[in-house]
Amino acid sequence: MAYTFVRRAMSSSRLRGLPLPLLHAFPRRVLSSRAALKHEEMVLAALSKVMDRGSGDRSVRALGYLQGVETNESGTTVFVELPSPFHPHREALLENMRTRLSEVVGGGRGELKVSYSSSAPLPSAPEAGLSAPEVGPGLEGVGSIVAVYSCKGGVGKSTVATNLAFACAKRGLRVGLLDCDVYGPSLPTLVNPEDITVRRSKIGKMVMPIVHEGVKILSLGYVSPKSGVPGSGSATGSPVSPAVIRGPMASRVVTQLLKGTEWGELDVLLLDLPPGTGDVQLTICQEIVVRGAVAVTTPGELSKVDVLKGIEMFKTLNIPTLCAVENMAYFRNPATDEKHLLLGRSIQHEEMSLASESDLVRVPLSESVSSANDKGVPVSLSGSPVEEAQAYDRLADVLSARLFALDTSEAAKPKANPATEPLSTTTAGPRNFSLAFDANRAAFVVRKFLEDGASEKLIDPIVLRASNPKTGELMDAKRMALEGEALLNVRSVEAKGGYGYAVTWGNGGTIIYSLAAIEEVLKRS
Repeated sequence: MAYTFVRRAMSSSRLRGLPLPLLHAFPRRVLSSRAALKHEEMVLAALSKVMDRGSGDRSVRALGYLQGVETNESGTTVFVELPSPFHPHREALLENMRTRLSEVVGGGRGELKVSYSSSAPLPSAPEAGLSAPEVGPGLEGVGSIVAVYSCKGGVGKSTVATNLAFACAKRGLRVGLLDCDVYGPSLPTLVNPEDITVRRSKIGKMVMPIVHEGVKILSLGYVSPKSGVPGSGSATGSPVSPAVIRGPMASRVVTQLLKGTEWGELDVLLLDLPPGTGDVQLTICQEIVVRGAVAVTTPGELSKVDVLKGIEMFKTLNIPTLCAVENMAYFRNPATDEKHLLLGRSIQHEEMSLASESDLVRVPLSESVSSANDKGVPVSLSGSPVEEAQAYDRLADVLSARLFALDTSEAAKPKANPATEPLSTTTAGPRNFSLAFDANRAAFVVRKFLEDGASEKLIDPIVLRASNPKTGELMDAKRMALEGEALLNVRSVEAKGGYGYAVTWGNGGTIIYSLAAIEEVLKRS
């Protein structure tokens, strides 16, 4: 902000009674364009001295983070665009910038408006004018969805998911947490907000999540038992009927909780998935784009076998396991400070296909976590520097670093401009890949968006229909050829999360083809 002296506005006799600093405290109501330009250059010069440790100590101006300066009678606003909300030093970087800004314009006269250049939309960004899969208004403001999973019950997955959510929130991230276990919802036990009322949203028939300590949370256990949904209302203290429902019904309930909630603007939404590799997991991963996953296990061969199944399942769905937690990894003797491996040998990061040892966070077995769970106050919120809370802080750092790497690697890819002809019955799927059916050419069109441009290939409908939907291997082509006329009338092509595409054929049947299968068919085309 530029300031001006007030001597011409007041008589010298009136000025004599004012302290000297106040002579500069009256802002001009209007800045000339030249003065505004000079002032804005002063602001940019000051902020240019701020270095980003996460980018090799380069200046924030050289990195392009400073998008502009706006000055008016209210003060100075600096528009900042960081590469990702998961920047590892985001809070320290912004605080440094605020300090520099206040030195130039004075306390309370400067403001940073922060946006993110590569905060991934949900689902993946549509390319070349292709429309994105319908996720509903409740998820429109969610940047990333991360699944927390285990393939064995009793390993503490819900405890990990809950503490991870609050640890991420402490880092300034906008976080949501959805308890996806309709058979045994744990969140109402782990978190005890003062107000557990699930209120209706102003958007259609949607509901609002409960906000607790800065995290938006929801569970079937918070939903009123009057809703008629089996298993709802466990947090109300009233008698609760068990959720005796089949898998497809459970999937519909979870989908309703996910898409029927107005989550608002979130950097990350954590999904606490139920144990196993069943309907709920597959439905969620095919309905939306899950950017990554966190695996939870315990020491010992029995748990290791199951968690490796989960890793393989998510690989099949094209969802990377970003990091993992070995819960109850050891017990530390408070008297001797010695570690005891009560549950057996610790799992190694190589066994879980993790990039480094730092991607595997080990949380000790202790009374602190159990006591915190019983009280409904996660250990991450205890404020105590206990070893368990520190472990969850490390987990939040690791997850943020992996999501930051995804954001920056995707932002670095140039956007290609493929052919501009309209495509019918199509939705955009995973980044840099699209499948559509072109009725004019009576063929499927596969487009890949590469770093050096775009490529397009055609697939004969009969060939795709004759291929194994999981592997792409050729099956009975002669039998499929008899259905040729019906196959040419493809009704729709729909992206299924990051897994692949669902094709509804002319005869009404729908088959989901994995990306791996489509790639295999392309090799033969």
